[in-house]
Amino acid sequence: MFDPGAIIAILNRHQVRFVVIGGMAAMVRDLPVPATVDIDITPSRDPDNLERLAAAFDDLEAGLLTADQGGTWFPRRPLENWAQYDTLHLMSKYGPLDLVFAPDGAARGYEDLAASADSQQVEGSQALVITVATWERLKEASGRAKDLEHLDLYRESL
Repeated sequence: MFDPGAIIAILNRHQVRFVVIGGMAAMVRDLPVPATVDIDITPSRDPDNLERLAAAFDDLEAGLLTADQGGTWFPRRPLENWAQYDTLHLMSKYGPLDLVFAPDGAARGYEDLAASADSQQVEGSQALVITVATWERLKEASGRAKDLEHLDLYRESL
């Protein structure tokens, strides 16, 4: 069962600093793109934040997204085991969670995105969410066919 609000609530309980990006940000901003089945976030890479994120993984029962339905458990420490990657695809008890530390178009990750993001309700929980302008910038920068298609859908609706 996909419950992005529950994922955010756990991240908030652990005081994880993050920004919602991707399809969930588009849904919150009511953009005319296909519904998403996961939540993408850009967390701060500050060591204290990574510690809080590791603790949240336990409450989320997060595992690496693999062929195994519940994901594959991974060690939370040392942090470098997983925090060294730019992207992690996880499966939690509330559904898929993608960590994108440095999305295309935001080289400094959280620091770049948090500056212009604002607090929004996401399925019953508060979170920083990128603006429409930032969403456009990230989609353009990625250059992926799916992202460009979503960008076209949005622009055609204007």
